Amino acid sequence: MKKIPCFANILTSTFLHFNSIGKIKEYDFWRNGITSWDDLQRYLEGYQLSLFNDNYKNPLLQEIDASRKALLEKDSDYFSSKLPSREYYRIVLSFYEKTLFLDIETTGLSKYYDYITLIGWSYKGKYHYLIKGDNDNLLRKHLSDAKCIVTFNGSIFDIPFLKQEIKDLKIPQTHVDLRFLSKRVGLHGGQKEIERQINIKRPKGIEEIDGKAATILWYKYRQGDLKSLKSLIKYNYRDVLGMEIIFDEIIKRLLKINPFPLNNKPVYQFRKNKNIPGFSLEVPKELWKNKIDYLNNSSKSITINDIKKDDVKLKIVGIDLTGSESRATGCCFINDNWAQTKLINSDAEIIEYTIRKNPHIVSIDSPLSLPTGRISVSDDDPGRDIYGIMRRCERILKKRGINVYPSLIPSMQKLTERGIKLANKFRSMGVPVIESFPGAAQDIMKIPRKRSDIKMLKEGLIRFGIKGDYQINDISHDELDAITSAIVGIFFWYGKFEALGNMDEEFLIIPDSNIDNTFWKNKTIIGLSGPIATGKTTAGAFLESKGFYYTRFSLILEKLLIEKGETVNRENLQKIGLEFKKGGQRNFCKLLYNELPDKGNIVIDGLRHPEDHVFFTEFFGPHFIHIYIDTPLQLRNERYIKLGKSAEDFHKSVQHEVEGNVDKLLYLSHFTIKNEKGIKDLESTIDNTLKSIQK
Repeated sequence: MKKIPCFANILTSTFLHFNSIGKIKEYDFWRNGITSWDDLQRYLEGYQLSLFNDNYKNPLLQEIDASRKALLEKDSDYFSSKLPSREYYRIVLSFYEKTLFLDIETTGLSKYYDYITLIGWSYKGKYHYLIKGDNDNLLRKHLSDAKCIVTFNGSIFDIPFLKQEIKDLKIPQTHVDLRFLSKRVGLHGGQKEIERQINIKRPKGIEEIDGKAATILWYKYRQGDLKSLKSLIKYNYRDVLGMEIIFDEIIKRLLKINPFPLNNKPVYQFRKNKNIPGFSLEVPKELWKNKIDYLNNSSKSITINDIKKDDVKLKIVGIDLTGSESRATGCCFINDNWAQTKLINSDAEIIEYTIRKNPHIVSIDSPLSLPTGRISVSDDDPGRDIYGIMRRCERILKKRGINVYPSLIPSMQKLTERGIKLANKFRSMGVPVIESFPGAAQDIMKIPRKRSDIKMLKEGLIRFGIKGDYQINDISHDELDAITSAIVGIFFWYGKFEALGNMDEEFLIIPDSNIDNTFWKNKTIIGLSGPIATGKTTAGAFLESKGFYYTRFSLILEKLLIEKGETVNRENLQKIGLEFKKGGQRNFCKLLYNELPDKGNIVIDGLRHPEDHVFFTEFFGPHFIHIYIDTPLQLRNERYIKLGKSAEDFHKSVQHEVEGNVDKLLYLSHFTIKNEKGIKDLESTIDNTLKSIQK
């Protein structure tokens, strides 16, 4: 009969958890032959008899008694609450029979958007795995029973993911993270790199799999490939096994550095002392004794039909912009659910291509604004050191675990500059623009990014429901990202999005299929435009009587004139309006937007520039309705004179520069109303138009 070895109990030689005893003092005890709690007790009792009476008891003796009691009761939490976390390996070596090694696989790195696909763990000499959708009772049972848990990078990755995804999960307080413990013995890098450093090779077929490849295996499994799931389990199995090997190697090296008094007893080794058939460097065939079929439990992919709930033939242009005209930009036009893609170089060609498609919205993959306080993209910007290189939207994505480049790092500066110029040009032409980030969108939609697997990216876009020649033809990764960018426009148009950022820096739009878009759908924003004296104010008053909140651009200008102590009249309003136009009409729109109520329908009187139409489309999507009111010039002149003004005043106002873009709004409007017969007829026409809008 094989004799079971008696292993050294590192904890009974540990004094670090006692008050007032540090590393140096612990070493001093060991060097002087005090190598256990019993030795320390005898030493303290002898010291006590020589100096004190029997009524005094050294506090350390009380701590020794408490430690013995905790060890007898297998109370590992007692020791983890007193030892520094870097010494938790001592607890593991003393509670090895209750130590669980754990590793998870996920769809990505973001705890905010990604999810766990597989959990693998080793406990009491046996490997177990849990696939997403399966019952988690065994995992809960083993974690509740375990006294210690060992992971690699688990404090940053595995444990936070587990706590977020599986509620009320009991995780042992004693947690050893090998990523950090390995550095103490000169082993650096990821788990596979450390395995290479200690000359451990992975079996053929598994050695090339990494976290990114594991994600692809899961995507393939979700499409019905059970072999990919087997490969994923093998990979996870080997990661769990590798952690045990690494732990043993770390302990071997630590014992050379730290003179632990082992008293001629060996320490427990998880690999050497494990007598489990098949649990070796090769994956045991017994893992496949039961049929693996969890496809019905896998999370369902979102499709365009989950978002698009009407018959509108939505037209979106998606642009995956490059930093230079010398490099082709991927462009995509989605008409309803059909995508056409093209590679285009120059800005002029991109603009011409887009205008020809007449899209509802343009979605551009590029930063379209600067961080607040910055005035240029270059590093010699005077605000560089104060305001930095990142916008709020980028900080939010970073915090959520989405890999995103700061908009003003050197490699992004030309792209950001080009994106801002292109967006400004589009907006000046009345074309609404949103900023998108295909990489984040693909993460959120659970589609592999192009750098992970371009084939899987294409298949993911097809599964979403976007058809086109790209299904059978090879296209570039830039065109695939352009399709994704256009898809973000679809999410935006139907209110299934989240806007990251702030008003000053603009917003980055990312998909959010779970958001409640009732507020988005039930809100109507009507913008009124047209030349002077067409009846816009009358139309606005009528809509106000129908429950709309009424405002107009001139109210903001009037407020500013009053603050400056100037007279409120048309001449001064046009003058300050022109100043705003030169300083940025979009900023003027932001001022008005900030005055709008959060709830209810709104009518905005006095749109004068294409940028006005664009701004409110970008903020309210299909729920912004632009009505252009038109009246013959002679009739407008007569109405103006009836108000007590002169024909000369009318001519001067009409010719003013601030009115120069009004005619362009006719071609951007959704409805055009002829106001030639009087107030009652105008109100009736407005009422019928409103019913049509609401229908």
